[in-house]
Amino acid sequence: MPTPGYTPREVAAVSGVKLSAVQKAITARKIPARKDRRTHRRRLDATALLALALVRSLPAELHLTAHDAYRLLKRAQEAGEPSMISIGELVRIDTGKALADVRRRMALYERARERIVSDPEIMGGTPTIRGTRITAQSVLGRIAAGDTIESILEDYPYLDRETVEAAAVYASANPPRGRPAGKPWRHVS
Repeated sequence: MPTPGYTPREVAAVSGVKLSAVQKAITARKIPARKDRRTHRRRLDATALLALALVRSLPAELHLTAHDAYRLLKRAQEAGEPSMISIGELVRIDTGKALADVRRRMALYERARERIVSDPEIMGGTPTIRGTRITAQSVLGRIAAGDTIESILEDYPYLDRETVEAAAVYASANPPRGRPAGKPWRHVS
């Protein structure tokens, strides 16, 4: 069963907000975070992720804090109208349009939580796509190097587009931990 909520790094990767901004919002208590009892890591709910993404997507002239965005999104969900929020009588924000891309990335990330596995017997525990030896980090590396999703699908015809996109989102949210292997300073001229 996947852990509910998102870590700050996952929120940053899915929402497009800088990790430092997410950490600052948590520390300043602009958005609520709870501590996971098992891992002792801070977790944010989906509304917090959407609130940070909403603040990022708004024009600079419209000043909305993460706390206010969170409060407005919660109120809209409780009222049963999650696709529209109102600020006073004059300003209405269509969150359906403003957050469509982030909601899509959230769905991809949820799929990745199901499809990406980490088994010590497969690739030394590196997160891989279930049923393959393709690491999520290698998919992200290829995309970052300029490969298209279509070229990746040509190399791995048994994968679908959504799985490749989900693996890339997962890898950006869960970078490898620790020091790089070998002695990278030897290759520097």
